[in-house]
Amino acid sequence: MIRAVAFFHKLKIASSDEILFRYAIRYCRLSAQKCPVCGAVGGHRQITPYHRWMITVQDGKRCERIVPVPMVRCSSCGHAHAILPDVLIPYSSYSLRFILTVLQSYLDRKHSVRDLCSGWEIAVSTLYTWIHQFAAQFSAWKGILHRIDWICRDALSVVQGTPAFPSGFFSRFGFSFLQCRAATPSMPVAPDTGGS
Repeated sequence: MIRAVAFFHKLKIASSDEILFRYAIRYCRLSAQKCPVCGAVGGHRQITPYHRWMITVQDGKRCERIVPVPMVRCSSCGHAHAILPDVLIPYSSYSLRFILTVLQSYLDRKHSVRDLCSGWEIAVSTLYTWIHQFAAQFSAWKGILHRIDWICRDALSVVQGTPAFPSGFFSRFGFSFLQCRAATPSMPVAPDTGGS
């Protein structure tokens, strides 16, 4: 998979993740992309795309869309790769905006967990998986000095306010923020700061 940057800071401005998704695809420069398998740069040719569901938020409500995901084949090694904008979590139908919105709703404490999950049409276990993934991956990204054991408003604000967050996280760890543990070989480890 090749990740296309969708300019995360525009999540608050853009009218929809679908617009960001299409923007990222349109402006993804294939000539600068590196093959994740062999490392060849710029040797990709487009092949038939596939379609997948994207569950996102529009006007404060859950919204489901089918989006076309472009595919490319590396001319060097022959492997096929999806071009997936960073607004969509790999191996999941949920957009990053959807997950962060649900986590914000959880932090607002206006509804019980059961009512919140029912309103967003997710399982309670899914909510708690996202909470734990957020805490673990945020701690690894920010380093041990900013370790959190549970999701908090300050951490959510840092993620939402960092313009290059999704692509920076992917560059550092090799998988996307909030990508499920089963799809990743291991959880990220905070870099050694050299001191105790």
